[in-house]
Amino acid sequence: MDKPLNILVVDDTEPNLALISAFISKLGHTAILARNGQEAVDLFRETSPDMILMDVMMPVMDGYQATTEIKKLAGSKWVPVIFLSAAVQDSDQVRGLQAGGDDYLTKPINLTILHAKIKAMQRIADMQRVIVQNAEQQLRDHEENEREQRLAKHLLERIIHSDNELDAQLVERLNLPATRFSGDVIVTEFTPSNTLHVILADSAGHGLSATLNVLPVVEVFYGMTRKGYGIPTIARELNNKIKHLMPTERFVAAALAEINFSERTIELWNGGMPTAYFATHDGKITRKWQATQPPLGIMDDADFVSKTETYHWTNPGSLILYSDGLIEAENESGEQFGKDRLLRALGEKCDEGQFWYLIAAANKFMGLENTADDISLASVRCPMHLPSQDSAPSIFAPSALAIEPSESKLTIKLGPAELKSFDVLPWLINWLAQLKHSQKHCQEMFLILSELYNNALDHGVLALDSRLKFQEDGFGHYLDLREEQLNNLQYGSVEIDLERVMENQVPYLKLTIRDSGKGFAFDSVLNTDISASAKPAGRGIALVKSLCAEVEYQDRGNQVMALYQLR
Repeated sequence: MDKPLNILVVDDTEPNLALISAFISKLGHTAILARNGQEAVDLFRETSPDMILMDVMMPVMDGYQATTEIKKLAGSKWVPVIFLSAAVQDSDQVRGLQAGGDDYLTKPINLTILHAKIKAMQRIADMQRVIVQNAEQQLRDHEENEREQRLAKHLLERIIHSDNELDAQLVERLNLPATRFSGDVIVTEFTPSNTLHVILADSAGHGLSATLNVLPVVEVFYGMTRKGYGIPTIARELNNKIKHLMPTERFVAAALAEINFSERTIELWNGGMPTAYFATHDGKITRKWQATQPPLGIMDDADFVSKTETYHWTNPGSLILYSDGLIEAENESGEQFGKDRLLRALGEKCDEGQFWYLIAAANKFMGLENTADDISLASVRCPMHLPSQDSAPSIFAPSALAIEPSESKLTIKLGPAELKSFDVLPWLINWLAQLKHSQKHCQEMFLILSELYNNALDHGVLALDSRLKFQEDGFGHYLDLREEQLNNLQYGSVEIDLERVMENQVPYLKLTIRDSGKGFAFDSVLNTDISASAKPAGRGIALVKSLCAEVEYQDRGNQVMALYQLR
């Protein structure tokens, strides 16, 4: 049996009320009786019936007026009204429907038809009730989704926000999502040695799911950059993370770059992203990085290639990174913005860089208000000299478990296997970060350590000649040779000693690095003028000397001692 209904029966004739109420009771429903229109309105307020059988001609208030009032009281809730009247003219029926009635039966009432009408109205009412319930549930779901999306947006903005002053001076960025959330992210962070890491990642898909897909990318990028890991190691870890966490179709195209402002070099890895460019301020493209690897999350670790390409700039310019949403964006005619227009915009002469020229060109071509795909653009200024800053970027957080410096001493020796596979610098900087040193001291110590260690490995153990870098495309050749010799290394070692010492009541960090190489002519580079040199090599040792109280090479140059003041 269908759900019992409360039916309001309105008629000023007692026999009609008795007949219809008895019939309704027999059907299993409850009859509520009213003898005029005003009484019907009052009872509707009190009982909120499921259906109304309404007579037309009644004292006090007729059925048309009563129905109009009841429909106002019902609001959005649908309460079916069936008129029961002796009037048989079409105009009477039209008036009843205009007053808000849902059906019309003429007297004398055919009870079989009345029964069918009640059942039909009951089915409609049930469907209406389901629709209302579904609409209310959808509203609740929508409100909950809105709350979750606001939270997700807030968290994402906090995660990728940079408030570093130097970053703000060097990096310009644009991120336009196709929906409320973008699957593209642009993240920057400084390493302990004050080089800048940049990643522009483009996740497969759109919206919140694509945004969630890049959150592990942001987490790994920040964490490993702050620990001093290089771009190749970070790229490999990102690939493994996405491969492990995400479904196969949820890969992430990415371009990762390290900008060393001291050496004026850009090291870049491109996995599935559009070609990156270095554009000088006079409108020349002097370097491009095409995608040489598939996106992150596709290759197994054994097949993944983390090799980077390095460029040394000799004129000020900007590194330009962008997602494919920019060049694939279409105007009203279905024509894509394309690479040619992008290159023409980059070819404009601009002392401040081509970032805004490119945005203006794209906006003029297709408008940037409504995009079919996420659009991201990043420009990193690469000057000949860094702008001044009051303080270095904050990398090292104070440790509640810090060891007193007087207790600190560390010795480590690396053989061929460790030199090939062990990224020792982040491990050492993590050790240094546990000591009670200031942020400035930690950063400078890491810079000193990284310069002297890389010098011992490259020029000591591997016997590479820095003059290779001076040749055309010398950096690329130098790095290829470095990788080849390191992979084939069978003999050699680097030993590192870190110790806190006191001299004349002044604390120092004493760093000693020994390598198994034949040494090098260190005298020629100790006194290099690092402020004037635009060479791609030979500045590191002089920079170390400028930071240390003492730098002394021994033997043939395969042992160096650096004394760094901690006060």
